[in-house]
Amino acid sequence: MKPQKIRVTPDMLINDMGIERIENFFCEFENDGDPLYGIEGQRPQVHPRHDHWWIGETDLAFTVDLGDIYQITNMYIYNDYDEYKPEKDKHDYGVRKVRVKMGTPFSWEYDESLAPEVRKWTGFETSYKTQYINFSFNNNQAPSEILIYGYKVEEVDKTIPERKPHKKSKLTHFVGMNGFVNDADDINRAVTYIREYHPWTWTCEGEGNDVTLSPNPSLNKMWDFDDYYTRLRNYGISVCPTISTHSRRFPKDGVEPSDDPRNFLSYASMLFQYVARYGSNKDLDPAVVKVGEGQEKKIGLGLLNALEPLNEPDGTWLGRGQYFSPFEMAALLSICYDGHEGMYKNAGVKQADPNFFMSMSGGAGLHLGRLRAMQFWCKYNRKDGKLPFDAINAHCYCGKSVDKAGIISLVDVNIDDRDALSEKVYVGVSPEEGDICGRFEEIMDWRDRYYPEMEIWLTEFGWDTNQSYKTSTSSHAYGKYTGRQVQGMWLVREYLMLSSIGIERAAMYMSRDCGPEEHAIGKYGSSGLVRYPIEITPNNVIMGNKKDSFYYVYTTKEILKDTYFDCEIDSGNENVKIFKYVTDEGDAKYAVWCPTSNSTEVKDFKLKVGHGDFILAQLEFERYNGLRTDLIEEDGYVTIDVSEKPVFVIPKPAK
Repeated sequence: MKPQKIRVTPDMLINDMGIERIENFFCEFENDGDPLYGIEGQRPQVHPRHDHWWIGETDLAFTVDLGDIYQITNMYIYNDYDEYKPEKDKHDYGVRKVRVKMGTPFSWEYDESLAPEVRKWTGFETSYKTQYINFSFNNNQAPSEILIYGYKVEEVDKTIPERKPHKKSKLTHFVGMNGFVNDADDINRAVTYIREYHPWTWTCEGEGNDVTLSPNPSLNKMWDFDDYYTRLRNYGISVCPTISTHSRRFPKDGVEPSDDPRNFLSYASMLFQYVARYGSNKDLDPAVVKVGEGQEKKIGLGLLNALEPLNEPDGTWLGRGQYFSPFEMAALLSICYDGHEGMYKNAGVKQADPNFFMSMSGGAGLHLGRLRAMQFWCKYNRKDGKLPFDAINAHCYCGKSVDKAGIISLVDVNIDDRDALSEKVYVGVSPEEGDICGRFEEIMDWRDRYYPEMEIWLTEFGWDTNQSYKTSTSSHAYGKYTGRQVQGMWLVREYLMLSSIGIERAAMYMSRDCGPEEHAIGKYGSSGLVRYPIEITPNNVIMGNKKDSFYYVYTTKEILKDTYFDCEIDSGNENVKIFKYVTDEGDAKYAVWCPTSNSTEVKDFKLKVGHGDFILAQLEFERYNGLRTDLIEEDGYVTIDVSEKPVFVIPKPAK
């Protein structure tokens, strides 16, 4: 059979490293000509591939899934760079070798290195039958284009599972925030869910399976985590610790290859000890529970039911040493979840408490490609072939950039704004303008097909109240609204919108500002519910400096916490959005707002609520439950004024 060029499309690529635009190696299919048969095309271009500064410190690797089994006959690689001259170029530019593997992923039977010539298509004969081809090379020595020749020899079943509905949860622990062990109790009571940060070196020490827990007091002698978790449980607040580090994400154990689960045994052992103490399994053998000197051994306290290992491991800004590729991430999560299916004893969350819940590490952005790559690793490295976590977890910040030419682009500021010398201006936008619901569509479709039981969390979103345009996530004042009011009403609108698509947990970032609001230039320094300075009384209460957003979020939490999202109601007015929520008893509550950011108002709007007594709850500074007024119901309708600050219409409590 005559070999033909095989078209490689983005959906066929598994990004082993997760950091490059690898589709650019196959992006000129129509223009490349047909070098196997001597047909010239255009000279391939070197397309942008990366957005990180440590390009030369790592190899780039990716896998092509051809979908079916092909007889591979030839490969052509175009090297656009000059010949390597180390005495002239310390960066080692120029393709020297491309490593090609074929066969069974992670136990490749074919493994060859190909050396392309300079500025020309270089052809290689490669006779092998395979569905998968893996390419790797140093990032500084990447080719500009790759062509694969062959012909199909066997069909592979490519049935895509039907999309199954995911059951929406009650919003009991939905309204959340990122917080810390030393936050005052009344800040914590603004929400029903806290994503609690602390470095594992505060509560654990040791290596391998010899890790001990020291939470009361913590190793820095400052905190009592037993007391902290107990107080929050008593307030009805669910806590999910995110145990990470400060200067480095966490100590890898130095095992090769880097995606060997043993590389993360120390960390997984720490999680086992943490869950043994704070989970609900009281049947553990006390001999496997280890505490530090002077600590009391406790088992199954029942103070926690969920945990998140590590924060933003996909962030490129700390360099290769701290970056986690999707395969490394899958290996970490596998041993953290169940000791890599029990291979490593006394390691991982599920071996300490089978009913404990573990989310994946909160990703710096929404990346379906990373999930697909982790799924690929698990298919060939876990017997069950499944992703080892209970919730997909990501971060997303709604913003826009404006470049020198005045071109406006909607961006996720968390991952887009990385260049300190950028001439772009960044600013926050509302969740509607930022299309926060649309950004989840692809991931939710994938989840519903492959893991319909899995939850989805958004564990970082928010806006800064510093009004400088150097603050890239700023909620800028406009019309009659101050920047603090804009922050508050955008937070509430995002909670509402996320609840409507079935996100199980949403955590704004964060509980408190990092410094004086007017000087907190940059990202997240002024994104708190409470301004600096933060004064805490002996009774663990914040003195003053609560922002509008604190009261807005508190009110929203109180209204939503006993409800399920029911539906969006057609208002008959494009400037009015109506969400309906219901309680277990069938009582209806309504959230109503204008989804714009231009001071739109709709006066005397008639909302259909049915017969009964109703209250209007308006978001108001220094009112924990909002400003509440009685409404007059006539023929099943109440009349309200609608603005960009959401209002709630709720049943009047019985006396």
